[in-house]
Parts: sequence; C-alpha cells; structure tokens
Amino acid sequence: MNTQLTAMPAAQLRNLLGAALSWVRLIEPKFQSRELNRTGTRDASIFIWVICLVSALMFGGAAFAFDSPIVAIVFSLMAVGSILSAIIFSSRSREKSIANKQQIDDEIAELLQEATVLHLLPVDYCSSLALEYMIDLLDKGRASTWRECADKYEEQVHRWTVEANSAEAVRYAASAARSASWAAIGAWWR
Repeated sequence: MNTQLTAMPAAQLRNLLGAALSWVRLIEPKFQSRELNRTGTRDASIFIWVICLVSALMFGGAAFAFDSPIVAIVFSLMAVGSILSAIIFSSRSREKSIANKQQIDDEIAELLQEATVLHLLPVDYCSSLALEYMIDLLDKGRASTWRECADKYEEQVHRWTVEANSAEAVRYAASAARSASWAAIGAWWR
C-alpha cells in the first residue's frame, strides 16, 4: 500500500481521486476502441470471405453449366479472382488493424506517462467505477481515509457479485419451477 495514500487527509484524497478519475475517463475509451477495432476487423474479414467464396462457387458452377470452353474459362477466372480479392482484402484489413492498434497503444502509453496521479493508486482501483464510488464515499462523509475507501469499495464489489449470483440463481429456480409445472400438466393431461 502506498504510504502517501494512507497518510493523506480526506480533502486532498478527494482531489487526488478526482484528478485520477479525469485521467481514467480519457484512457478508458481508448481501451474500448482498441477492443472494438479488433473484433470489427475480424467480422468484416469473415463477411468478405463468405461473399467471395459464395461468388467463387457460383462462378465455378456456372463454368460447368455452359458448353462453350471460352465461357467456362471466363467464369473460372472470375472464381479465382473472387478468392484472390478476399485474400488481398484480408491482408490489407489485417495490416490496417495492426497499425490502428499500435496507434491506440501509443496514445494509451503517452496518456499513462502524463497521468502521474494514476501511479499513486493501486491498479485494481484505476477504473471509473471504483474512483466514482470512492469519491462518493468521501463526499458523503462515509469514509475519510484511503483505507476506508478501499475497504468499503471491496465490500460493495462483493455485494454486487453476490447479488448478481443470487439473481442468476433466482432465474434458474424460476426456470426449473416452470419446467416442473409444465411436466406436471403434461402428466395430468395424459
């Protein structure tokens, strides 16, 4: 634990957490766009491959449907062209994706170097959810030290986890009860 944080007065801690929250709000969207960039490129690449393979199959099938060898050659070349265009598009989109990812990584690294306030906080608490919760604790007077903020945040995370698990258990039990009631109706109906 950082000794600077544990000895910090509540007002100064509030200012530090507010500054950290500002930096986190700048950095978090970059992480999200990095993830979207990766999945979006993969989806586009799969879509292009499917279209090109379907058109290659259509052109290949059409090549055998005609008696003329020239028409068969033309359709066969179109089928090969469809597959080649998919290969070219995939490699170009992959290169562009890698360049975008590298650019985003560089921006994130630059922001993290500038955000010296984030280096004071443990990594587990460098999220907008954690920082907003701790600022709220300080503003409402429910905590006055870093240790109290961290402990209450951990308790709240545990509470959210338990609530999510119990909500899932309730949904499962309700589903099982519906299945059992339908089974009972089915047995009575026979």
